[in-house]
Amino acid sequence: MNKSKIKTTNSLRFKIGLFYSLLALLNIIFFTVMIFENQSDLLLKNFQFQSENLANTILADIQTIGLSGAKDETYDVFRKTLKLYEIGKFSIFEADGKIILSEPESGPGMKEITESVLKKTKEVSSDKEGNLFKARYSLDLNESDFTVDFLLPVRLSDSREVFLFTHFNISSIQDRLKQLYIQVGYAVLWGVVFHIIFAILVYRAIFKRVGSLEVASKGMATGNLQSRVDWSFKSNDELDSLGKSFNLMADEIQNKVTTITKLNEEINQELQIGKEVQELFLPSVKKFKKFNIGKLYRPMREVSGDLYQYFQIPEKDFYGFFLADASGHGVSAALVTVVMAMSLQAIMKENHSAIQAINQLGEVIANRLQASFFATGVFVVFEEPGVVKFVNAGHNAPFIVRPSTKEITYIDSSGPPLGMGDDIQYSLDSFPVLPGDKIVLYTDGVVETPIREGGLFGLERFTEVVLENIHLSNGEIVEKAMALLEDKHEEYKDDVTMIILDVPE
Repeated sequence: MNKSKIKTTNSLRFKIGLFYSLLALLNIIFFTVMIFENQSDLLLKNFQFQSENLANTILADIQTIGLSGAKDETYDVFRKTLKLYEIGKFSIFEADGKIILSEPESGPGMKEITESVLKKTKEVSSDKEGNLFKARYSLDLNESDFTVDFLLPVRLSDSREVFLFTHFNISSIQDRLKQLYIQVGYAVLWGVVFHIIFAILVYRAIFKRVGSLEVASKGMATGNLQSRVDWSFKSNDELDSLGKSFNLMADEIQNKVTTITKLNEEINQELQIGKEVQELFLPSVKKFKKFNIGKLYRPMREVSGDLYQYFQIPEKDFYGFFLADASGHGVSAALVTVVMAMSLQAIMKENHSAIQAINQLGEVIANRLQASFFATGVFVVFEEPGVVKFVNAGHNAPFIVRPSTKEITYIDSSGPPLGMGDDIQYSLDSFPVLPGDKIVLYTDGVVETPIREGGLFGLERFTEVVLENIHLSNGEIVEKAMALLEDKHEEYKDDVTMIILDVPE
């Protein structure tokens, strides 16, 4: 069964229509049978009464005629008397079954007397003394077609006993039967018409408006906020109240959605401005070309909680690379990054020590934000040949890759996240490097993104994609890693930032 058929059979309109049709059919059949039964009983009783009455009347009328057994004047009188009662066919026969008179003389009629009729003649014959019971006769009533088999003993003028047999119907009963069929037909027709009219009224009064309400509801569900029920509302009944309530609800929803849409547009505009402002704090790579920086910066929303900064002090041959991830997402995290960027830039102008810069930055975040927010961060410093220095404040472990051997060195955290306290001191760890070694920095949006096959993208998978593409440029490695993340992710729950740089000559 297809969906449309399932939907039709589950429809309340279909169920009520089917139930009403069955109920109407049973109702029509019941009342038709009741009417027919009652009228049939009356017709049967009337048929019995009229048959008896007609038999007695015929008996009283013909007993004085005195038939001679021949077609003479008495026979004409006899025949005309029967015709008065609409009896045009009859036979007069003797006890042995010999027909002596019949009407009509030619054409279809009784050619001989049956054995059953002859047996009944013994029941209506005169007694042994010869006295004729004038009221004695035989009536066989055929209730199926309301006809009568009438057998009557008749005394001829020469005292011989003969028998009159006729088969007739009572026209009034036949007419009444026809009228009964017509009346039953009218009753059935009226029942059908009445139920059809009632069904139309119910449809117009209920289902038409329910259908309109259903269409309007589906329109609202599909996003057509201008969808409304539209009928006259003249009945002032429950459905009219429901329709008016729906329209009021739809108006309220449309107004709310319009307001929300307008606010969203304003918020998006403000977020776009915030994004542009935040991007002003992101550094340019023009002064750092020798590091062959490959970078990917993908905010989860318009603004990001990730921050990266580059620092150069030419007179000291100092190069610093800072990556941080503020707690939370969206606007709140973005504001924290702005505070961090401004504070770190101000600190680095006065103090060129990475460890002192991180310690002061932690104090600033803790004091200004009062532990409401915190951030993880890592500071990578190049200030002497063959050595790279790291300060890791609770951040995901960056790692050093040596392309020639594919050896990997992970740099663990040297302290808690920034802003957890104003008296926390971090350490600066040094690691030997060779020209061409790659330093990989990233935020937790890379390794902690859920994937469709279950679990997280993970540091191991990220490390593998870096090693597999170690022969490519840093920008291409970042693109490969992001393509794999995009292919496997289920949803992004954080900002994604990756930075890969080479140890210069």
